[in-house]
Amino acid sequence: MDKLREVFGSVGRQVQQRPVAVLLLAVLLIFTAFGGAAQITSVTGDAAFVADNPTYNAFSESFDRGSVAVLVRGDITEPRTLHAIDRVDREMSTKANVHAVTSPADRVRQEYGRIPDSEAKIQDVIGSPDYTVIQIVFDTGLSQQEERPIYTQAVEATDWAEFPAGTTVTVTGSAAFSAQLSTLIQQSTQQLLGLAIGLMVVALFFLFRGVRLRLLPIVAVFVGVIYTFGAIGYAGVPNSTMTSAVFPILIGLGIDYSVQFHERYEEELESHPPREALPQALSGIGPPVFVAMLAAALGFGATWVSTSSPSIIWFAQTSIFGVLLTFAAGILVLLPMLTLWVRRRSDSTDEPTDEANPPTAAAATQSQQDSDRVGLVGELLGRSARLLASHPVLVLGIALLIAVVGFQASGSLDTLADTEGFIPQDLPAYIDLQQFRSVTGGGSSTSYDILVSGTHLKHPTTLQWMLDFEHVATQAPLVQGVDSPATLVKQYNGGQLPRTESGVKRVLETVPEAQRLQYYNDGRAHITVYSAQDMSTQQALSFLQNTRESIAYSSPPPGVTAEVTGTAAISTPSIVEQINSRNVTTGLGVLFVFVLLLLYYRDLVKAVAPLIPMVFVIGWQNIYMYLLDIPVSPLGASLGAMTVGIGAEYTIIVMDRYYEEKQQAGVSRLDAVQTAATRVGKAISVSGMTTVFGFSALVLSPFPILSGFGFLTVGVVFLTLIASLATLPPTLVLLDSIAERVTAIRSSGG
Repeated sequence: MDKLREVFGSVGRQVQQRPVAVLLLAVLLIFTAFGGAAQITSVTGDAAFVADNPTYNAFSESFDRGSVAVLVRGDITEPRTLHAIDRVDREMSTKANVHAVTSPADRVRQEYGRIPDSEAKIQDVIGSPDYTVIQIVFDTGLSQQEERPIYTQAVEATDWAEFPAGTTVTVTGSAAFSAQLSTLIQQSTQQLLGLAIGLMVVALFFLFRGVRLRLLPIVAVFVGVIYTFGAIGYAGVPNSTMTSAVFPILIGLGIDYSVQFHERYEEELESHPPREALPQALSGIGPPVFVAMLAAALGFGATWVSTSSPSIIWFAQTSIFGVLLTFAAGILVLLPMLTLWVRRRSDSTDEPTDEANPPTAAAATQSQQDSDRVGLVGELLGRSARLLASHPVLVLGIALLIAVVGFQASGSLDTLADTEGFIPQDLPAYIDLQQFRSVTGGGSSTSYDILVSGTHLKHPTTLQWMLDFEHVATQAPLVQGVDSPATLVKQYNGGQLPRTESGVKRVLETVPEAQRLQYYNDGRAHITVYSAQDMSTQQALSFLQNTRESIAYSSPPPGVTAEVTGTAAISTPSIVEQINSRNVTTGLGVLFVFVLLLLYYRDLVKAVAPLIPMVFVIGWQNIYMYLLDIPVSPLGASLGAMTVGIGAEYTIIVMDRYYEEKQQAGVSRLDAVQTAATRVGKAISVSGMTTVFGFSALVLSPFPILSGFGFLTVGVVFLTLIASLATLPPTLVLLDSIAERVTAIRSSGG
């Protein structure tokens, strides 16, 4: 600990001696960060929850084709309408990365060689539908960034095709959804960032009074956010719905670090000349804030290691980058700017001498300055801490009882695992998708994929197994149909399966290539299983389990394996697993922070004391969620570990100041608690409230999952602040008293 104080003292001296050079370094890093920020991509939808695995990779390479569906409603057999459909069909068939385009114009052209101007002739081929779909299927292996231009091209093609009046054209599908979500995520990130900064300005202006340059922490934290954008760009961490929540959080946390640096510097200036104040301040506040920052990073790290969901991992990685870099920005930006300002103000002012201020008068002046500085809030916090610490068993008993009630309530909380519930319900692409489903009675979300691999996939024995699987699967609840290579072969062979493998191959040669590649490609086969529409999360899990059991019951031939895969089949279990593992995530967060504190302090009491209030908060937050009917989402599942990491800052700073005061001669435990709460209670209250302001920006997010997370984090930060100021003082007094008794008993026994 002393070595760490020396390190931060040395850093403080370097900043004090070379503030301009440090600022130039900060500016250079800003320009470097811009290069990384330009490389950020975005991933949306179910794909953000699909972890990398060999089966999914193989399926994606061979069969996972995104698509755009153009829903045309109106008089489809009217020649002008079909001509417009044909123009869209032909135009999109020429675009890069488009595998195939299918529409009723294909059948009409096949029949007549062209699109006739006779409505009767068109009706003879396609009947009299009141809607149709132009299906634009992509090549396999495309990223979302490669798919999005195809959606734009499809929109342009429908405008260019000149559909007649009275015809409604809707472009929807996976690429449409991805493109609009990507744009909204970028807009939301920028809006939340701007809103959080605006709220921080208000918070600092009204709460951080009595200090010079009180809005300067905003500059430092904004630079830290720029650094974070650059870091995730260089690291290849994409932006997603979840990661867009990080930046308001970072502003709240980064403000904490800068406020603590700023507050302690102001305090040291009261008793030290400017050239000594900064090293003294940084050696005193630097180590506890550094440990608190590491605790926050470890809280996010617990989320990282406890999940396989890419979106949550990206959230954790971005958060870790953020807390590290906003901490660094506080040193590289805030402190040199304060140094330059103080230096400019003090150049023309001589330091007061001892003769000009006799000891008694100086002490009185210092006492008055201290009183003015901590203010009424600081005095009130100090007295409250002393009162609560005087009755530790009663206070901690009440806190524990409330926490136990909260732990019991955790089992009654609702969950939010449906990815469609994460997005704004008024998103145009989502409305279009819902209309498409209501008109066509289906959609990609109602089907799941099975990848079949192995040997002799075109052998009649394998095809017969596929028919057996279809028979078994359709008897299970929620399964409405199966489409397999066996049904394709029967369709092109008069309803019968050939008796030999060579016969199967001959039949497949008669199938159009675009259609055949949907069933066989790269030595693999593809089966599609159709489910009931509008399934709940639990029904989707049951459907997947029924499908897997049907595969096992139907017994694939030797050498043949079949696995359910695809984004729809992987994302929902991944999200549910993340939610169900929230206790494990929280436990890991507590363990990681405990190990950190034990390694740093090498004292069991100092490692345990900061965590006890956080354990209370973990229980209390369940009551808060229950009363406000806030469901547990994938983000909310990580909040326990985040609470430990974020809240540890407040408890560590209070505890560190407690032991600093207790080392002085003649200071009792209650005196130390009161002084610690008086001196740093105001600072952590200000930083806590500014954190609340930063987190509250999430409440206004257009994404329901982020809005709910905003309500949750705002409440939890309040609870964390209360726990730090109300339960830590009695915890410190009680544990310190027990530790001293144990030491005394050991000494007497020796």
